[in-house]
Amino acid sequence: MKKIRDLSKKQKIIFLVTLSVIGIIVIAILTCILFFIFTAKQNEYSTELMEDDNIIEENNKIEEDIMNQEKITSEDSEPEEENEIITNAPSENCTIKFGKLMLINPNFTVDNDFIYSRRGELVSISELYGIEEGNPYNGDNLLDPEAATHINDMVRAYETDYPGHTLETRSCFRAVGTKCGRLCAATGASDHHTGLTCDLIDPVYGTSLDTDYYNQHIEWQWLKANSYKYGFIDRFPEAWAGGPMSEPLNVDENGSTGLYETWHYRYVGISAATDIATGKYNNGEYDSLEHYLKAHGLVNDLKNGTCE
Repeated sequence: MKKIRDLSKKQKIIFLVTLSVIGIIVIAILTCILFFIFTAKQNEYSTELMEDDNIIEENNKIEEDIMNQEKITSEDSEPEEENEIITNAPSENCTIKFGKLMLINPNFTVDNDFIYSRRGELVSISELYGIEEGNPYNGDNLLDPEAATHINDMVRAYETDYPGHTLETRSCFRAVGTKCGRLCAATGASDHHTGLTCDLIDPVYGTSLDTDYYNQHIEWQWLKANSYKYGFIDRFPEAWAGGPMSEPLNVDENGSTGLYETWHYRYVGISAATDIATGKYNNGEYDSLEHYLKAHGLVNDLKNGTCE
């Protein structure tokens, strides 16, 4: 410090100017270094952002492709639920493997082993849901567990639409056939052996199962229009009866059921029931289960009882 004080005024000025120049140079150098560092970091960050954007875009594209593929698969593939095996009961009837779509009629029969085994797989809808059997001589009110849940939903929906009314059964599962002419089926040939069927009636409108009284039974008309929403179908529509009930039974290769019953409702699952009720394979008209199975490609000979 002493040396600086000993300098002349001119020398002091020169020294200060030199010192200032050096300071400016140092600051300029530091500024450049910081600028280059910042620029490099900014470029690196921008690159990372671009990479992230590319990853996000690629992920979105993959997700979109997956969604489109799932939509195509959903629209084009047949519902798997239709062929779900629901019974361990033994049978040589080839349709038993179709589960809810099993077909039991005079051409597709089952034996006593199937009937007795099937009975053990069923539940009481009277005990579970309070749905009453109107004819005590018909025995236990038994139904497949899945069908039981859906028939309860259907009965409650009917009660909501018609307060003070309810549906009761006139027979669900049957272990033996009946003998009453064309309207009845022999043991081994009855749809009631499936454990998926109930005869339904609203006792307020009468207790006789007679098609001549169809117009008086609001419940049969309601079931015809609404049952498919709960997986049930009108099993024996008039259009598929194969002639008047006074004529010989006609269960033919075209899908005739041979019967006309306005009270007989069969569970096939919501998907199949919707197809049948809306006539997916029958020009928009109510289908028969027999015709549906053939048109659906599950059976190839309705007359001789053979599947694909």
